[in-house]
Amino acid sequence: MNILLDTNIIIPLEDTSKVLDASFAELRKLSAVQQHCLYIHPMQVEDIQRDKNQERKRIVLSRLQQYSQIENPPTLTDLECQKLGLTQNNDNDRVDNRILFALYRGAVHLLVTNDEGIHRKASRLGIQDKVYRLGQVLHLLRRYSTQTLSFDYTGVKERFLYEINKDQPFFDSLRRSYQGFDNWFQKCAVEKRKCWCIENNQGDLVAICIYKHERDAKLTDEGEIIHGHILKLCTFKVDIQTRGKKLGERLLYIAFDYCVKNKMDWVYLHTFGEEQKTLVGLCLEYGFSCLGQYRQDEVYIKPMKLQTCTYSSLNSLIRYYPYFQDNDTVQKFIIPIRPRYHEDLFPDFSSMKGSLFEKDQSLYSCQGNTIKKAYLCHAKIKSIKKGDIVLFYRSCDRKSIQCMGIIEDTLLSNNIDEVFPLIAKRTVFNYRELQDILRKKTLVLLFRYIALEHEITGQAISQAGINGYIQSIRKITNDQYSQLIHENQHNHTVNSSSAH
Repeated sequence: MNILLDTNIIIPLEDTSKVLDASFAELRKLSAVQQHCLYIHPMQVEDIQRDKNQERKRIVLSRLQQYSQIENPPTLTDLECQKLGLTQNNDNDRVDNRILFALYRGAVHLLVTNDEGIHRKASRLGIQDKVYRLGQVLHLLRRYSTQTLSFDYTGVKERFLYEINKDQPFFDSLRRSYQGFDNWFQKCAVEKRKCWCIENNQGDLVAICIYKHERDAKLTDEGEIIHGHILKLCTFKVDIQTRGKKLGERLLYIAFDYCVKNKMDWVYLHTFGEEQKTLVGLCLEYGFSCLGQYRQDEVYIKPMKLQTCTYSSLNSLIRYYPYFQDNDTVQKFIIPIRPRYHEDLFPDFSSMKGSLFEKDQSLYSCQGNTIKKAYLCHAKIKSIKKGDIVLFYRSCDRKSIQCMGIIEDTLLSNNIDEVFPLIAKRTVFNYRELQDILRKKTLVLLFRYIALEHEITGQAISQAGINGYIQSIRKITNDQYSQLIHENQHNHTVNSSSAH
């Protein structure tokens, strides 16, 4: 936003003879972090020029140089003044009127002033909603601000762009497709933009997602405005040598999780050229749709709030993942999984977290990076269907629940030629292990992964009335599920329909 500061805001802020008020300091800080522009009106310089305290005038005028002045502010004629019902009895009136007129004409988005006279004039002009006192604008900016939550994902680091060496060969393809890439990257670094990145064990980049926050943005050439808090994935790239490791899916999962934790309304990105067809396909799998064109790019956008719809539970999951339906029409199950397979399938809960080996991507399988995963067992249960919810109980050591899944499909088979192509990129089992498993009929569960923010302990499981050893798939009631999830998790990361 473009924010105009009145003189009564600027002087306390800039007068070195006074102690800097914490409110003024916060205004500056929030504006800088959120990339709002603070403006002054040229008439305010004239106002300060009338200050009889020469030393104060010298100091304030020198400090004002750091603010942008409104360029070619609209001219307020006597006739216009009369039409608007503005009085001009003295110099102060003339300054106030021109400040208000700049706001009235749309030269800035809002005005910050503690002058009650200006507030009364703004009411007469019908622009009182755009005029804020200092305390009010701080409240606005705090609400405007997305207090970003830190994250902890195995093998992925969040970094400022200035920590990244842009001269790496990894960025060469971006330079070829975007002539001004280096300048853009440097600009983003100066703005303290962040990224999620994955490195190999030599410390070289193999995947990156540069992101930024937006609000109420025009995203297409048609000028359609998307309202709300928006996450833009500015640059999304995976090294071609690592294709098949599902690193793109891993970054996309992190972007979704980030949106949920920080209450974003939308996420979008631009795609262009043949080389990004893979990215487009990935986006379509997770509920993005093409909004339109922006110059030579296609804009793909995804809602990050569960909306009322007539979709089935599965189609709703595809559209709104990681949000899902969990009402009493949806079945719930607990599934035991051994620690070895839990470590491989759900790396965010791996015992390697925090170790020296954590960033070495060679230690993680592609099924650990995927959102879409597979679970195999010899359970005879036949009632699990698409859209059902499964809670994964880590047996033997932790005896707790940290992950869940939404069933995409099921298959009962012992035909390896039927099963292996379906699950090759989703399962923890290799081909030989799969041959052994498929000696008899095997239940294959294809699901989309959801992480829980808080571990559900064995004690919490017992308190929900789920007793005895969990050695096979067990159906639970909706009340038991609600006690485990909604009461235990306090609606943190379980993004179900009933949580909204």
